[in-house]
Amino acid sequence: MKLKKKMLLLLSIFFISAAGAFADVNLSTKTKDMLEDLMTLKIKLKAEENARTSLSILDNWIASTKKDFDSLTETEQMVVTNMIDCELYTYQIRLPDTKKSLDKLLSAQCKLNKKYIEAHKNEKLDTWLLLSAGAVTSCYMALEPLKTAFTYGYWVRDLFAEVVERDPGFSHAQLNLAQWYYYCPGILGGSKKKAKELFKKSFEVAKTDHDRFESAVLMSQLAFDEKDNANYDKYIAIAEAISPNNFYLHDILNINKTKKESVFKYHGHKADE
Repeated sequence: MKLKKKMLLLLSIFFISAAGAFADVNLSTKTKDMLEDLMTLKIKLKAEENARTSLSILDNWIASTKKDFDSLTETEQMVVTNMIDCELYTYQIRLPDTKKSLDKLLSAQCKLNKKYIEAHKNEKLDTWLLLSAGAVTSCYMALEPLKTAFTYGYWVRDLFAEVVERDPGFSHAQLNLAQWYYYCPGILGGSKKKAKELFKKSFEVAKTDHDRFESAVLMSQLAFDEKDNANYDKYIAIAEAISPNNFYLHDILNINKTKKESVFKYHGHKADE
């Protein structure tokens, strides 16, 4: 299926009108199980060298879960869509001529999330809802950094921070907040010290393979920057044990070897280009 047709299909399945009436603020067990299944799938997606293969695997998962998805409330569909859009961004951005369609998709989803959360600002929203809204907005900010920084930057931080405060054992939230502090300039509130503490906490509280894998990979990059060879080798070994021959991990190792820099610094340079 051609890229444009794929995007239209995904939009037709997952795009939720901002005019829809959202009533609930807590997610069902069924929805959380679906989210965990998608998080587990992420390791398989990262293992593939070809982005189109990863997208094909994701398409198959979307098709296989459509019946369950259709049975969810609109709010629950919004949350699952947020996390799917994050994966779409990860692999679509590696393909040519995708920025415009991704920009449209993510912009609409971000506005939908913000409208919903602001309409329920006096309610205690599910932590997955807050986390997923922050995650998909972070993807959008990577596409349009200057355009979106002042609109969404601190809002995203506050979403992640609320999740971490309410659920310190939510490893993925710790990891997202860590990256916010790492990449944000110090003058605007960023802090490498806070980031390191959150990266460590993310690994310490990780209970699933997908959380341990992502946290271990990024802990290895902290160790690389600090020239801590023992911990670098330790965390790489943990990640490799979880997902042997994973392209994402091997790509990072190649950056370490050939560029002589961590993936953090590499991405920082790419963003400046």
